[in-house]
Amino acid sequence: MTDQMTPVGGAPRRRGPASSGGALSNPAVRAALLIVLAIIIGIVLLQVIDDGSGPIGDGGTTTTTAASTTSTSRGTTTTTKADPKETGTVRTPQQVTVLVLNGSGVGGAASTLTSTLRSLGYQTLTPTDAPAQVGNTVYYQSGYKRECAAVATTVGGNAAVKEMPAPAPAGAERANCIAIIGT
Repeated sequence: MTDQMTPVGGAPRRRGPASSGGALSNPAVRAALLIVLAIIIGIVLLQVIDDGSGPIGDGGTTTTTAASTTSTSRGTTTTTKADPKETGTVRTPQQVTVLVLNGSGVGGAASTLTSTLRSLGYQTLTPTDAPAQVGNTVYYQSGYKRECAAVATTVGGNAAVKEMPAPAPAGAERANCIAIIGT
């Protein structure tokens, strides 16, 4: 008896590596190679597409031109006209101090937003209450309009971005941006 089987009509078939056609004929190996190739292509494409703006994972982008700043986060787009006094590079969140005031009457709203801003890298002050107001507003100190526009995207609710009022809310002397949460 022999190890080789003789098919009908002819020559014996051989068993073993010579008849397998190599590792690439194995469907599992081909599938694994395709997956690895797809992952590599995906990583390369993400590196090419990523412009590096915004915190990682927020889904937001900030585009600054000489005429305006457009920030998008969580489906909300905020566009602000450039201030002639605004020149140079936009400060990082670590260089911006934010005070959150609760004018919504909802308990803990200012604390929650403060925690969110802190997790994004902003320097935050102790949140407090404000007189009731309708809508969200972010006030900026001179020279911080672009940075506070970025804060406004996190505040959401189509937050208005305005120059710091006179008199400024309590605590404004230490903050670059004041975010007031309204109803």
